[in-house]
Amino acid sequence: MLRASVLISAFIALLSLATYAQPAPGQQDTAPNDHAPQKPGEFGAPTEEMLRRNEIRHEEESHKEMVERSDEAAQIGEEILSSFKKNSFLSTNDLKKLERLEKLARKIRGGVGGSDDDESLQDPPGKIEAAVTRLAEISVDLKKSVEKSSRLVFSASVIKNSNEIIELIRHIRTIKRP
Repeated sequence: MLRASVLISAFIALLSLATYAQPAPGQQDTAPNDHAPQKPGEFGAPTEEMLRRNEIRHEEESHKEMVERSDEAAQIGEEILSSFKKNSFLSTNDLKKLERLEKLARKIRGGVGGSDDDESLQDPPGKIEAAVTRLAEISVDLKKSVEKSSRLVFSASVIKNSNEIIELIRHIRTIKRP
């Protein structure tokens, strides 16, 4: 009998707690809705602000890396050109630099949302000297395009220049050397 009365008392206590936890009729939950638009002058939640600041910082770092890659690409293009003018051929070191330049161009293109579409090179140079000269010019153009763009917007010229560098490198590899 004592056991039954304890169980009944516990059941009544649980029912009263459940009733107490429910809002009264007509009352609404006053917790802020995360998806509701904020009124002007209201501040966001601290976690939202921290997330947004981290996102901005990440975008700035990505843009800085993109600029550094384009600087390196332009430098490599110039080095390959000067080495070719000096030696009249591409050395194994120059071929390694071509690989590095291609990787940089792919990273830059991917970083701005470009895809790996097989766009053929228009008016490919027939001689290796013209191809290397054009490669150096395009790598400098790529650098200028990346520097002009902001972290928020990249121009189509960045993608176009990246694609052209990649295609020029492919073309240089196929040109017969004297």
